[in-house]
Amino acid sequence: MKEYLGHNANFGRSLDGLKIVSRCPVCQLEHNPLETSLLAEANGSHLLYIKCRQCGSGVVAALTPTTFGLNSVGVVTDLSGYEITKCKDWSRLSADEILEMIEYFQAKN
Repeated sequence: MKEYLGHNANFGRSLDGLKIVSRCPVCQLEHNPLETSLLAEANGSHLLYIKCRQCGSGVVAALTPTTFGLNSVGVVTDLSGYEITKCKDWSRLSADEILEMIEYFQAKN
């Protein structure tokens, strides 16, 4: 992962001009790179988690190397890192299961 994040304390500020979740998207507090957790790693891709020490929101970011550089996708979440690692092992929902859930909640209204 160091090949993406660099070996110095400037992670989060820039990586050759690339911004990688340097601030909390909710309260704008600057993240400390040492607070970043590696949740998973596979085929050169990394799943990172950062929890804001001020507002408690979390960011899950997937970093994947491509032929054109580094691709990153981040999502704000209220889940903990532990909850995220548990969820990734769940099986996918089928279309029928989703429709059943929709019908269940519509019936409750």
